[in-house]
Amino acid sequence: MFAKSFFSFFSFFKLSPEFFPKTYTVLKDGYPLRVLICDAQSALLVSVLSLPLAMALSIASGCSPDRGIYTSIVAGFLISLFGGSRHQIAGPTAAFVVVIYNVVHKFGYDGLVVATIMAGLMLVCAGFFRFGTIIKYLPFPITTGFTTGIGVMLFISQFKDLFGLTVEKIPGTLVGKLNCFYQNIGSFNWQSIILSIVTIAVIIFLKKVRPKYPAFFIAFIVGTAVSLVFGLDVATIYSEFGKIPKTIPFPTFPDISLRLVMKLFPSAFTIAFLAGIESLLSCVIADSIAGTKHRSNCELIAQGIGNIASALFGGIPATGALARTATNVRSGAVTPVSGMLHAVMIFFIVLFFSRYIALIPLSCLASILLVVAIHMIDTERIRYIMRATWGDLVVFFVTLFLTMFLDITVAIEVGVILAMLFFTARMIEVTEGQVAKTAAPHTYSDVTPYEHGLHTLPNEIEMIHIAGPFFFGVASKVSEILGRISTAPRVIILDMQDVPFIDASGAFALKSFVQHAENKGINIILTTVNKSVKTTIAKMEGKKSKLYKGIVDNHEQAIEKAYTIREGSAVV
Repeated sequence: MFAKSFFSFFSFFKLSPEFFPKTYTVLKDGYPLRVLICDAQSALLVSVLSLPLAMALSIASGCSPDRGIYTSIVAGFLISLFGGSRHQIAGPTAAFVVVIYNVVHKFGYDGLVVATIMAGLMLVCAGFFRFGTIIKYLPFPITTGFTTGIGVMLFISQFKDLFGLTVEKIPGTLVGKLNCFYQNIGSFNWQSIILSIVTIAVIIFLKKVRPKYPAFFIAFIVGTAVSLVFGLDVATIYSEFGKIPKTIPFPTFPDISLRLVMKLFPSAFTIAFLAGIESLLSCVIADSIAGTKHRSNCELIAQGIGNIASALFGGIPATGALARTATNVRSGAVTPVSGMLHAVMIFFIVLFFSRYIALIPLSCLASILLVVAIHMIDTERIRYIMRATWGDLVVFFVTLFLTMFLDITVAIEVGVILAMLFFTARMIEVTEGQVAKTAAPHTYSDVTPYEHGLHTLPNEIEMIHIAGPFFFGVASKVSEILGRISTAPRVIILDMQDVPFIDASGAFALKSFVQHAENKGINIILTTVNKSVKTTIAKMEGKKSKLYKGIVDNHEQAIEKAYTIREGSAVV
C-alpha cells in the first residue's frame, strides 16, 4: 500500500522512471520477513557505527554533538526513502568538516542553516536537470587533492581534544590552528593523552583482529568506561555541551536576506558539490560490491531533500558515507529500508541512553576522527598520481595546498579550471598532430583509402585529413592549413571521418576557412562527416549555406565532385 501511494505521488507529476526512488522499486512486489530481518540486522550494526561518528564530526565542525545526531536521523531517513540506491547510508561525513567549520566561524550556525538549505536546492535542481551522470566524472587528481587536504586539516584539528589543551577559540585556517596549538602546548592534560592512546589502540586492535566488529562504537564505550572507572579528569560531552536532548527539535526557518545568500553562495555550492560527489561515489562503491545499479539523478534529488530537512530540524550537511554504506552492504542489507531503520535505531538509542552518551570523553571522539583522517589520506592514490603526467601533478598539488592553506571552495574551482585547461591543451596537441595534408605528394594515405581504388590526385586537388574533436581549442588551427600548402590547389577535400564532434567555435572557424579559401579561388568539399557534426553545421549555418551544401557522403563522391569543379572555371 505504501509503495503504491509512493508511486502515485511521483506519477502525479509525470516524472520519468529514473526519478523514482529505489524504495518503490524494491517494495512494489512485497517485502518478505526474511528481507526485513536482513535489513534490520545490518541497520543495527551501521547505527552503532554512525552514532559516534555523527557526534565527533559535528564537534569537529564547530557545532554541538546533537546536531550530528539530528542529521543522521533526519537526513539519513529521508535520503534512504527518496534515494536512488538500495544501500546508501547518509549522514555527516569528514568531507564537510572544513567548509562547515569555516561557515560557522564566519556566519554562526544560522548561516550554516541557510547555506545547507541553498545547497539542498542546488542538489534538487542538479538532479532534475540530470547532472548526476556528469558530476561523478570529476577528474581523479582533484578528488584526491581535496580529500587529502581535508584529511590533513581534520587530523590537525583534533590536537585540542587529543591532548586536552585549554583553548578558548580555534582559528579557521591551518596556520592559525598550528600556531594556536603551539602557543597552548603547555596546557596539555596527560590523562586525556592516555585515554586517546587507549582509544586508538582499541580501534587498531579490532580492525586487525576483528574487522567485522564496530570498532568505533566499541572504542568509545571502552574509553568512557576507563574514564569513569578511574575517575579521569577529562572533558566530556556533558562538560562542554551539556545534556544530549532526547527528542528531535521542531523545524525552524532561518532569517534569509539577499545579502546573506550572496555571501553564502560559494560555501553552499561547495556543500552541494561535495554532497553530490561523495554520494554518487558511495553509490558506485555499493553497486560494485552488491552488483546493483543506482539512479544517480534520483540520488541527487534525495540528497537535496535530506539536506534541506536536516537544516530545518537543527542538523548539519549530510551525504552518502562511503564506509557506512559499504558496511551496510557487507552486513547483508537488501533494500533502502536498512538505511531508514538505521536512522530510527539511532533515534531510539539517543532516546533511552542520552544520559550515558553525555559522559563520553571528547578525547575518545577525537581519537576516532584521527583514524578517519588518516584513512582519508589515501597513500596508494597519491603514489598512483605521482606516476601521472605533469599536468595531473599540478592539478593535485594545487588543489591540495589551496584546500589546506586557503579555502576548499577556491581549491575545487581552481582545480576544475586547471584540469579543463590541461585537458584542452592535450586535445589541441592531439588534433594538431593529426591535421595533415595526406595527399602530398598527391597520393592519399593508406589510413583511409579511396573506396573506388583511386590512389593518385592531380595537382589541382588536395586531400586534407582532420582527426580529433573540432572544438574551440583547435579552431585557430584550421586557418593554418592553407598556409601549409605551397601551391594553392583548385579544390581541397576535407576528410572528416575522424572528427567525432564539432562545437560552435569549430563550426565558425570552418565557415571562415571556407570563405578564406573561396577568396583565393579554392573550392572546399567536406566528406565522411558524421551525423552529429552534420547536424551541428546545419543548426549553425543552415542547410542552404555553402558550408552545408559542400558536404558529400564518401570519398568517391568527393573526388568525382572535385574533378567536376576542376573542369569548370568558377568557384562553386
